[in-house]
Amino acid sequence: MHIIILALITLFFSCASEVKSPKLYSLPPTKSSRPDLVEKTMFSLGLMTDYEIWEFLRDKPSENVVLDNIGLPDSVWRSENDSTKFLYYFVDKIQDYNIIEIDSYSNQVTGFEWD
Repeated sequence: MHIIILALITLFFSCASEVKSPKLYSLPPTKSSRPDLVEKTMFSLGLMTDYEIWEFLRDKPSENVVLDNIGLPDSVWRSENDSTKFLYYFVDKIQDYNIIEIDSYSNQVTGFEWD
C-alpha cells in the first residue's frame, strides 16, 4: 500500500509544471550612453505641453511609447528590489529632474512626477 501511495506522489510531483518568474525588462539606454539613438520627439520639439505630458503619462503607456514620445532619459535607475525602473529627464528651465516610474515586469508606467 505504501508503495502505491509513494508512486502516486512521485507521479504527481513529476508532472507538475515549473513555476516561471515574470520576465524582468532591461533598462533603456540614456542620452549619453547611446547618443546615436537620440531622435527628435514630440516632447523635444516642444509639441507637447506639460499638461499634455501629464495626461499622456496618466494613461499608463508602455515604456516604448514613452521613449517614442518623450525620448531617451538623461538617467535611469532600478529600485533595490528590481520592481521599478526610474527614468529621469533633466529640465533646464527649472534645473530639476522629472521622473517616470515604470514597472520592471509589465513595462508600464506606474507613477510619475512631472513639473
